[in-house]
Amino acid sequence: MKSLFLSHTTRVLAAITLLALPGLCFALSLSTAVSRTLEASPELQLYPYHVRALDGQALQAGLKPNPRLNAELENVLGTGENRFLSNTEISLSLSQLIELGQKPERRVEVVDRQAAAIEHEYQVKRLDVIAAMLRDYYNSLRLQQLIDWNQQRIAAEQAAVSVIQRRARAGVVGQADVMRMQLRLAKSESRQAELIAQHAQSLKMLAAHWAAEPEFSGVKGELGLLPDLPDMTQLEAALQKTPDYLLAQAEVRVNEARLALAQAEGRADVTVGAGIRRQEGNNDNALLFSFSMPLQWHDSNQGNIASAQAQYQEKLANQDLLRTRLEVALSRIHAAMLNNLDSLKRLQVDLRPVADSLLAEVKRGYQLGQYGVLQWVDAQQELFTIERQLIEAQHAVHLQFLELERLSGASLTAAADKE
Repeated sequence: MKSLFLSHTTRVLAAITLLALPGLCFALSLSTAVSRTLEASPELQLYPYHVRALDGQALQAGLKPNPRLNAELENVLGTGENRFLSNTEISLSLSQLIELGQKPERRVEVVDRQAAAIEHEYQVKRLDVIAAMLRDYYNSLRLQQLIDWNQQRIAAEQAAVSVIQRRARAGVVGQADVMRMQLRLAKSESRQAELIAQHAQSLKMLAAHWAAEPEFSGVKGELGLLPDLPDMTQLEAALQKTPDYLLAQAEVRVNEARLALAQAEGRADVTVGAGIRRQEGNNDNALLFSFSMPLQWHDSNQGNIASAQAQYQEKLANQDLLRTRLEVALSRIHAAMLNNLDSLKRLQVDLRPVADSLLAEVKRGYQLGQYGVLQWVDAQQELFTIERQLIEAQHAVHLQFLELERLSGASLTAAADKE
């Protein structure tokens, strides 16, 4: 059994050694994590390319049609007076397509509104990226506190093993009691190695948000410093300014501009031209003018107009649906956060003091022979379970507050600004 304990201890020390490698010597602050994510997030690095593409589309939308050079050669290689080139007529003219219905302005308007939508989409992605990073940050902080919690458990169980071993040597208890507590200690040491490995992996996931390897050994913070419960009325009032809602509004405007463009494209354009004609047979020159436009027997763009109208109506309906979904999500998360805060209060005020007193009483009674080892183990388990529930509930409150900020469009860096 002793060799089993040594193997567990060796694993724990090896995992701790991995975290103590050169370069892994400081704890990362929340403000540093936020700034690194904003500067080097691979997802955010893509948006400048979208902006450049829209710049090209804006340039293209404002271009006018080029004039067209027309050349005609008539009465060539005929018979009689038109034999060979004797009566040739040569016409040279320039024509220009004139777009009616403000088509260029409508195209530019579509691109301008797409640019506004891209900006709102970037703000949504920016919040999503920061929120994802903060979830990993809080998970690393949670694992750090679980490592501390489990280390305290190991220390308590080591002390219990020492007490039981002394009583076993005195013949008060049997060897089975010693082995039972030693097994419990071995499980806790094994759990510690798993927690340290999970923490090391969480740091890698955190650093991946700015495409790097972790050069830090942990993160700064305290899960016990809980945020205040936001006011639900203020959250609902902020919905119309949240990036998701503003993006939905921008998409409505984009489709509104596309509908206007489709209606403008249903209006016929005209082509005007002017040139000169040379008649070789008479040795005469003449000016010529031209005008053409399609006959609008029916609207040749009515299908595109109907499609654009349907897409516009869809975006309007989606905007209303999004607001409803945001309100429901905010209400649900707000209620869950309130429940967790109430649970934390009960754990801290009602349950933990009782568990502390119970453990102290059972430990004293065990040393006096009033209680058995199983009762001591159960009392320890009750206290450690409550402490674990405290950590998990605190972690849940931070994540729920993060989701409330994300949905309502509040600043996700407020916590970092307070550091």
